[in-house]
Amino acid sequence: MDISENIHLLGGTLGKVISELESPRLFEIEEKIRALAKARRNGDAIAANDLQKEVSALTDEEARVVASAFGTYFDLVNLAEENRRVQLLRQRENESGAEPVRESINEAFAILKKRGVTHQEISTLLENLSIELVLTAHPTEARRRTILSMTKRIEELIKVLNQNEITPREKESAKASLHSAISTLWLTDRARAEKISVSDEVKTGLYFVDSFFWNTIPIVYEDLEKALATYYPEVKAPTGWLKLASWIGGDRDGNPFVTAEVTAETLRLHRGLAVENHRKTFQELGRHLSVSSNRIKPPASLLEWFKQREPFPLHADFIAKRYEREPYRLALALLAHDLAEASRDDMKKHLLGQYEHEAHLNEHDLLKPLQIIASSLPHSVVQDELGDAIRKIEIFGLHSARLDIREDSSRFNFALSEILRALKIESDFDNLPDEKRTELLIRLLSEPIPSLSRHPGVTVASEETWALFQLIARTCDIYGKELLGPIVISMTHAAADVLTVLLLAKWTGCKTIPQIVPLFESVKDLKDASTILESLFTLKVYQEHLQTHHNEQMVMIGYSDSNKDGGYVMANWSLYEAQEAITQIAQKHKIKLSIFHGRGGTIARGGGPANNAIRAQPAGSINGKFRVTEQGEIIASRYANPALAHRHLEQIVSAVIQASIPPKDEKQVHPKWRGAMNQMSDIALHAYRQLVYETPGFIQFWESATPLDEIKRLHIGSRPSARGKLGAVNQIRAIPWVFSWMQSRFNLPSWYSLGAALTSIADMKLLQEMYDGWLFFRTLLNNCEMSLLKADMEISALYVDLVPDKKLAHDIFSIIRKEYEQTCDLVLKISRHESLLELEPVTQQAIGLRNPYVDPLNYIQVETLSRLRALKDSESDEAKSLRDVMALTINGIAAGLRNTG
Repeated sequence: MDISENIHLLGGTLGKVISELESPRLFEIEEKIRALAKARRNGDAIAANDLQKEVSALTDEEARVVASAFGTYFDLVNLAEENRRVQLLRQRENESGAEPVRESINEAFAILKKRGVTHQEISTLLENLSIELVLTAHPTEARRRTILSMTKRIEELIKVLNQNEITPREKESAKASLHSAISTLWLTDRARAEKISVSDEVKTGLYFVDSFFWNTIPIVYEDLEKALATYYPEVKAPTGWLKLASWIGGDRDGNPFVTAEVTAETLRLHRGLAVENHRKTFQELGRHLSVSSNRIKPPASLLEWFKQREPFPLHADFIAKRYEREPYRLALALLAHDLAEASRDDMKKHLLGQYEHEAHLNEHDLLKPLQIIASSLPHSVVQDELGDAIRKIEIFGLHSARLDIREDSSRFNFALSEILRALKIESDFDNLPDEKRTELLIRLLSEPIPSLSRHPGVTVASEETWALFQLIARTCDIYGKELLGPIVISMTHAAADVLTVLLLAKWTGCKTIPQIVPLFESVKDLKDASTILESLFTLKVYQEHLQTHHNEQMVMIGYSDSNKDGGYVMANWSLYEAQEAITQIAQKHKIKLSIFHGRGGTIARGGGPANNAIRAQPAGSINGKFRVTEQGEIIASRYANPALAHRHLEQIVSAVIQASIPPKDEKQVHPKWRGAMNQMSDIALHAYRQLVYETPGFIQFWESATPLDEIKRLHIGSRPSARGKLGAVNQIRAIPWVFSWMQSRFNLPSWYSLGAALTSIADMKLLQEMYDGWLFFRTLLNNCEMSLLKADMEISALYVDLVPDKKLAHDIFSIIRKEYEQTCDLVLKISRHESLLELEPVTQQAIGLRNPYVDPLNYIQVETLSRLRALKDSESDEAKSLRDVMALTINGIAAGLRNTG
């Protein structure tokens, strides 16, 4: 079946379910609203009025059913679209013949070979190759894990129904199962009844690790090995170059629910998943690896390993006697036993305790015997299950994904300030100038550790920070440094912020101190980044720390807060310039630089097509190393389908490889282009801040013309939505900032200020030249096209009517609408496109087809907001009923636009 047949089948089945489980009348109401929305999109002004009247007449219960219908429809349509994408990928691969598939790893090496890149250059690249995806919980996936599991079941049924050889009986059975699955989906609460906990978020992250990444990442390793065999057979494939990390359970920044105890539990869950998955693999492999010692004599090293393991545990002893000529089966039984024992380890207790303990099993203990086995068997035997088992240990270890630790610099500084005051070393460390703080920290790092109590903090917050570093120390000492990623310092403003973390780690007894990663987020901090790094690189105490990490410095740059701070254009340009500057500083001091990209799903937060985004980075900033956050709902949209997960991963790898060895004749950024970008970013910054930070009443407009308050009430994340009480834009987190504008279809953070920036350059030919010749500028405009197409000022106008101050509403909306129209006009002129997203007709068509189904959800959301705000008691039963409808509209719009924050 093609996509239209799949959508027709899914939509038709949903319609039957609504008629059966609700009523035919409610289904007719939903269908009438859908027809009116389509007519309105086709320019029927009467239909627009009728749509508003129809929605206004809905009871709360009718609104709930209609909102649920459209939201469920999008869940189903998304599955059909994903299925179509998989079909297209397979079709392209089949049709490519000898030619490599576009944006594949094969293509990357083919391009490099054609360019004359030598095998020595490839070897150097692969020695440095390090790609790491970092899972985060924010913006939290708006759908429950239960819903994700149900849609996965429906996806499997779609695959069955799309099989060419399906029999009539099988088809009838599959359709009946589909009807049952959609019925169950309909009767399941789409929104969470309670606020999600950190533990829930950790389990959701590990659900994706287990269900999708565990089997997909090894396939990408195979892709690279096969591509090398084709184009560079003399080059050995690297190991451990593509891995996972996570912030979930380790990200304390602004989340009071992430404590040392929660982080210890997270580490336990990470290790538990890896241990259990490897155990099941070895059990299964033991059944298959029945190679007889009569045919292949086991090596002496394996026999010695057996001898060291005697006496065998009960089950292994049985295997040894029952299959005495099958030593490889015995080896796997022993390893499975070791993993079973490791799973009984009370890891959390050991991490939080104060007594000596040593882990009974590490990654090397598993790899050593497996590699002995692999070296003694024919390649045809090793390349399948045994090779896959070895590769998975190299990728996931005994920890599944490294856990990063993140905290705000102010929390680290506050904790150290209290400790220094208690030790009578410095009474006002927090308020010292940066230079004085740095001087004091250098001295303390050079001196012996003072006598400290086990709990030197004064306040609960400082105690918690101290407990965190003790946990880091015990994790590395007991289970190994590979369990932890870097310590990321949010809001890094000075070199002293980094040295503070180094001192706290030293004083808590960390023998192994993880990488310390400054995170530069605001426009100012991005400009100061290179100066801060230069200060650090010249300090002996910091050079000694870098030497423990092979002279490598990881630096994180934030796409979300920089956008909220300076707007779309200034944020992108500041990020570009910051990368150029820190790359030059690292090269000057002979430091190996690794840039960690804090990207989100929306264009405003650094989202967009991965391949172009990577290749558009400044020259020299990639160099084989790429680390990026994969956030919330983006994890589901990119990785919930194994074929699409594989495609996305190979696009990332392909782009990193190509960006690391650019063409020798690649155009440099022309001084005229750079000058134009400097001018445009200044104008854009002024336009953005004039609206967002300087317009009187802007916060009132934003709170009234978006569902911000209701988003903050949603049970979709453990972290508070604001840093303290909301009084200014800079206090709200970037995610609800973007989410609220996306829901009301302004989509403002993803395009606002670009029109003003482009208008400031009178030379249209120059702008067109920049678009044609500079991938950064072309990506800036192309990504914006997506944002402009998803925005809808006619729908936004409905939300503007909710603003109590009508003059304020008119004045601000006039500014926004004018800038929107100006931006659309200039982007099309510069790109010379007839319509937005002209180069991506599939995406363009998909957005066009989705809009008539998203629009009713916006109409219902506006009506529900109006009713909620008119209530005297915001906590009454009626308010709770209306909030149920709000949650459904928010989920539905997010599914329809395929974005939250």
